[in-house]
Amino acid sequence: MNCRCARAVQLLVMGLGLLPVGIALAHREDYIDETLVFQTVEKHAVEPEYWFDYGTRPEGDFTRHNIALEYGITDHLMVDGRVTVDDPDKSNANFDSARLETRCRFAEEGDWPIDVALSGEANTRRLANGHYQYGLEPRLVLSKDFAKLNFTLNVAEELPVNRGAPSAELACGARYDVTKLFRFGSELKYDVHERGGAVIPQIWLAFPRDITFKAGYSKGFDQNREDFVRFVIEVEF
Repeated sequence: MNCRCARAVQLLVMGLGLLPVGIALAHREDYIDETLVFQTVEKHAVEPEYWFDYGTRPEGDFTRHNIALEYGITDHLMVDGRVTVDDPDKSNANFDSARLETRCRFAEEGDWPIDVALSGEANTRRLANGHYQYGLEPRLVLSKDFAKLNFTLNVAEELPVNRGAPSAELACGARYDVTKLFRFGSELKYDVHERGGAVIPQIWLAFPRDITFKAGYSKGFDQNREDFVRFVIEVEF
């Protein structure tokens, strides 16, 4: 892992680690890719996550490591930070991307005909040529529950700061709660400018002590030639 990767991970862990921590029930609503949910973590709750990806793309096989932390500022406002390290062909790991997102939800779940939240994100990612792209991303989150079934829609606009063109990004997810332990669902996302998307079927296992395990498979389509499996472990405390 290079110095840029280590510094980004260290700052993320130290920054959110200084925040006051409370005891709360895990909300366990998150999809495993780009579909942000209406729910936010409870006030002063901290939720660390680790994602592991293994997949293929035209350049070859790769592994990817993601470290994320969510923190509840209030019951309706949260921040979410994530750092991603890419390891192509088990060679030297490279910084891939990072983001810092804040999300605010309005009212309680089910109070409105459609639950509404707003999200704002600052991000950076490493391009294929080795340069870094910095961007801002406002996002609208719409969610609706039908008993044990949830539908979520995200409408986002990626606004590059230093290079690239603006792009609309759409993501949606559906989740069915079979039992308190087991859930399954899928995501669909598409980047209009890059003309690439993915379908991501997934499962959730919600264990006691606020531990959740998730797994899914991302199948790219159109100009997205990347396929991978993802495993996620998250704990809230």
